[in-house]
Amino acid sequence: MTLKRLAMRRHQLFPNYRILVKHVREQELRDQRRLRELELKYAQQLSREKSHEDFVHMAVHELKSPVTVLKAYLQMMGMKLSREEQHTLLSTIEKMDVQLDRITHLISDLLDGTRAGLGTLHCLMNDFDINESARVCMANLKAAHTDFVTELDTDPSEPVAYGDRERIEQVMNNLLTNAVKYSPGEKYVKLQTRLVEGQIVVKVTDHGMGIPEHKQQQVFDQFYRVDTDGGKKVPGLGLGLFICADIIRKHSGQIGVSSREGEGSEFWFSLPYRG
Repeated sequence: MTLKRLAMRRHQLFPNYRILVKHVREQELRDQRRLRELELKYAQQLSREKSHEDFVHMAVHELKSPVTVLKAYLQMMGMKLSREEQHTLLSTIEKMDVQLDRITHLISDLLDGTRAGLGTLHCLMNDFDINESARVCMANLKAAHTDFVTELDTDPSEPVAYGDRERIEQVMNNLLTNAVKYSPGEKYVKLQTRLVEGQIVVKVTDHGMGIPEHKQQQVFDQFYRVDTDGGKKVPGLGLGLFICADIIRKHSGQIGVSSREGEGSEFWFSLPYRG
């Protein structure tokens, strides 16, 4: 069969062949243009996110520098006043130092919150003693909140976790601080470590105000803050639990909360067990 006959036969079978081919080619061109537009938008989005992260990083650095200098001056003044036994002024210096620590923590949360939102928060993984981390964090809490009754219950098998010890202690400290913050009445906090089905589980329990069931999953959202009994927001950026959740995800673990309004809360997270 000649080419001419083939062409005629094709035309008989597909009378709209040329129109169809034209339509397909036009669609391919539209798809290619759309793909290029999406690639350009994606590149622009990445550029904006990188610029945003760079700006926050620079702002955090600029904020931390004067805070560090102020803390150094306060420490020098504190030592001088201590030698001179000027206790009233020394008490004022100590209160100022506590407020500077709060500013430092807020600045760190701002940077970590930005990194968590962009997926650039990094963890350095190693084996570490989870019970030792729990003891350190609980000791810090007891020193800062002497009016609280604290309970530390560590797993007797001394399990070894795999992860970034500093980041995991950051999570513990955040959960413990929240337990204190949301327990204006009964001042009790418990920290527990347990080995459960091949996972290390850490729990922080309080007898505070609790969280309504319909809000319990929202607490891990960025910028979310739970209302107090009077309907007011507790001071803070609403980044702590959001950062905690990202850190635990980076460790291939899980994080959650069990709570009854008016009775208290139990926040928990799990980590891989190394033996």
